[in-house]
Amino acid sequence: MQRYPASFLLRLPRQGLRSILTTLLLLLSLAQTGQAAGKPRPVQIAITPCTEILKTFKEYQPLAAYLARQLHQPVKLVIPKDFPEFERLIREGGVEFAFQAPHTYVRLAHLYNREMLLKALTPEGATKHRGVLIVRKDSPLQRVEDLKGKYVIFGAENDMAKNLSAKRLLAAKGIDPDKDLRGYKHDGSCESIALNVFLKTADAGAVCDYSFKNINEPGNDAESEIPPKQLRILGQTEELPTWVFAARIGVDAKLIARVNEALTALSPKNNKQEEILESAEVGGFVKAKDSDFDEIRKFVPMAR
Repeated sequence: MQRYPASFLLRLPRQGLRSILTTLLLLLSLAQTGQAAGKPRPVQIAITPCTEILKTFKEYQPLAAYLARQLHQPVKLVIPKDFPEFERLIREGGVEFAFQAPHTYVRLAHLYNREMLLKALTPEGATKHRGVLIVRKDSPLQRVEDLKGKYVIFGAENDMAKNLSAKRLLAAKGIDPDKDLRGYKHDGSCESIALNVFLKTADAGAVCDYSFKNINEPGNDAESEIPPKQLRILGQTEELPTWVFAARIGVDAKLIARVNEALTALSPKNNKQEEILESAEVGGFVKAKDSDFDEIRKFVPMAR
């Protein structure tokens, strides 16, 4: 085979050199495209955080890994820092699925496939839960009305049970959180809120009813920092629907069906699956209807 000196390309006309370089770049691009085509695109799931972003990621990563095994393709968790970022992801098609509080779903329901919804079960297997206002067992406070002039810890600002409904409960008892409390702050996890109440850094706190049961009842969690039966319920919110798993409009119905089938197949009776569900603090998933959340629509405006 004839060999050309290294200076051969330098002596080519400029147009010829440009043609060769263009061809090389095209071949490289095609090769990269071929490699990418061999790997399925990750299925992306957005989750609204009610605690720290890292904690939320750790809690749901076992669920994502389970879905990846069932779908035989990568599954990526996307944890937005706030509601505006979450809404942008849904509107712009940045994710295929979302797992969110019911009031978040209601605000964005027009962006989802409402015919293929799922809702989470509580760890006890229910489709409803409540927020509860808790105090120390030895607290002098006996009624919700007694919280006037006190310091309260609520859940994250976008949390339905631990913040929005808890504040609605206070309002129903004649307490404006911004005017009638000595102060308040937002915290993430039920465990952290309960611990602050036990340590007397707050007079009361708002937590989920099922979390309170696990925190306060003896023998449930050997790692609990709170001795059993040291807290009690001062008041409780109205019943609320559990979280909603929804697919964005435009996502392939076959993919939605596969994901939904995998989620509804999860059972706490399966030892391996029980760990996945416990990590995500859910008891499983069942089919849902858009009308299941009409009660939330009474006091949550829809986004446009």
